[in-house]
Amino acid sequence: MSSRGSQLTAQIAPTAPLRFRIDGRVLIAGLLLISLLTVQLGGANHARATDLSFAGVVVRHDDGRMSYGYVGFTENEINGIELLRRTGLDVVTIQFGGLGEGVCSIDAHGCPSSECRARVCQGPTDADPYWQYFRQAEPGDWQALALGASSTKVQDGDLDGWSWTPDEAGLPALSLEDVAQLAGYNGSAFDGAAPDEPGAALHREGTPPADDDQSAAAYLAGGGLLMVALAFVVWLALRRRRQLGSS
Repeated sequence: MSSRGSQLTAQIAPTAPLRFRIDGRVLIAGLLLISLLTVQLGGANHARATDLSFAGVVVRHDDGRMSYGYVGFTENEINGIELLRRTGLDVVTIQFGGLGEGVCSIDAHGCPSSECRARVCQGPTDADPYWQYFRQAEPGDWQALALGASSTKVQDGDLDGWSWTPDEAGLPALSLEDVAQLAGYNGSAFDGAAPDEPGAALHREGTPPADDDQSAAAYLAGGGLLMVALAFVVWLALRRRRQLGSS
């Protein structure tokens, strides 16, 4: 090999691997940045699933309208009345001594407490409806709970139902995830709460979920951050190639 050939070999041979190493580092840095952003966006949901218990409530009114509540709580268990209250629905109850607490009305549907004590708002016959309490054993299998809502324990994963009916529940077959979606839960934090704080999402049929706009904004913001990160990685790679090409 000539002297000039040796000089060219000495100049070119180290350059190609160097360019490859630099581009590889830029790519790795970009992937790490995107991974960190993804973890940050999804971390709140993981924190809630770890730190909170979740239960759902389905309510059927006499005209067929439905309400869906999804509640996060820090206790190991709460009772059925407390779960119903924490949804944010307007609930009127009355104490029946040792028998516990009964529900008179939900969202102004039922009767006032002054009329509730006689038959828990049920009319004069057994065919008249009143607020009955159920729990779903599996999708579509709604079972009446004889102990009553104030004596029944609600734990993580439970799904309760309330129906204005004289007998059958008339409630749909839903999973807890279905109820969370119907209630408008955005998958990370409840409206006005930090990711690891309890709260509730509630949707009454006929009104838009309160946090739909917030969920859409969060997804758009997350997508925008990922696009910025990707553009930054591409810019770094092109800038490094230009620097190497001019050297």
